[in-house]
Amino acid sequence: MFMRTQIVCCVTVRYTIQAMDSNNLQNAGRFLEIAEREVGRIILDIHDGPVQNIFAALSQLDVAQRQLAAQHPEDDLALIRIRRSIALLEHALTDIRTFMGAFRPPEFERRDLVAILEGLVIQHEDLTGNEVRLNLLGEVPPVVLPVKIGLYRILQEALANGVRHGRATRQSVTLRGCAELITMEVHDNGLGFNVDAILREALTGHFGLKGMRERVHLLGGQFSISSTPEVGTCVTVRVPWH
Repeated sequence: MFMRTQIVCCVTVRYTIQAMDSNNLQNAGRFLEIAEREVGRIILDIHDGPVQNIFAALSQLDVAQRQLAAQHPEDDLALIRIRRSIALLEHALTDIRTFMGAFRPPEFERRDLVAILEGLVIQHEDLTGNEVRLNLLGEVPPVVLPVKIGLYRILQEALANGVRHGRATRQSVTLRGCAELITMEVHDNGLGFNVDAILREALTGHFGLKGMRERVHLLGGQFSISSTPEVGTCVTVRVPWH
């Protein structure tokens, strides 16, 4: 069950944010906004194209199944193949709907960061059955749109990786603001892994981890992972909140 905890404390910054000039940060922020709008357009195109076509194919197969059963009830093999085709299309439709629900932009402009992340945590719990605790350490300042987008997508990937690769059953998210920075930590009780090996793989093909690192870089922040086999993993992100 989703739990939100508000804790007030002082945090010591253990490493510095990599420098990036203001023009580059603004350009990176615009890139994230444009990319998110493009995701929304793609989701709409999927709904209006492939999803509608799958619905139409299911309707046609249903008609064919009923006609075949009425005219040639002895043709068991053909009926079995039609039923299997219907089941495969229904499964594909479910997968597409899940994908669309996960990547539909969650009204970034109108909602604050905490509300957006709470919604993601609840969605993740519904999809996986995992318990996720959201801890707020002190006051979380209002953040600019690119930071909302970046932290949301990073958290989405970190939670999914904890279940998909780490087989985690419990996860937690800690969010805190301190001076010019906002920090997000995502913990899980999963299998853990060899961090050095995974980071080397990320340079060549581990798209999810590579994507998280690139988003943090675009925000002028820093990204780190610590993991212990059979204990769990912690993803830490620090970015300027403004």
